Amino acid sequence: MSSTKVGFRLAACLLNISEARKKDIVEKIAKAALYDDNGQKHSQAAVLNIFSDYDYNRSVITIAAPIDMLDNYVIAACTEAFRSIDMAIQEGIHPCLGAVDLVPIYPLLDVGVEE
Repeated sequence: MSSTKVGFRLAACLLNISEARKKDIVEKIAKAALYDDNGQKHSQAAVLNIFSDYDYNRSVITIAAPIDMLDNYVIAACTEAFRSIDMAIQEGIHPCLGAVDLVPIYPLLDVGVEE
């Protein structure tokens, strides 16, 4: 597939996590996708949206980045979710599989579904 004039082949992940009631934890997980361990911002990563449902106690964090880098940012966010969400005390009306429930990836720009 050809690249765009800006050189990005973009995709997004709608990361579903089992926390919505503790805003600081949700923000910490989102920031893990944006910053490395030294606090340096990943210049090509963006959190486009955070949707939190209090009753379900579930949030969806939309992370966008070039397809060849997105996996690193999503894994960093997932790792933080595993560290920060205590499933022993997690409550909500939505059934959950764990701290991270769903990791769907969607093509945005010059990326095919098969990738």
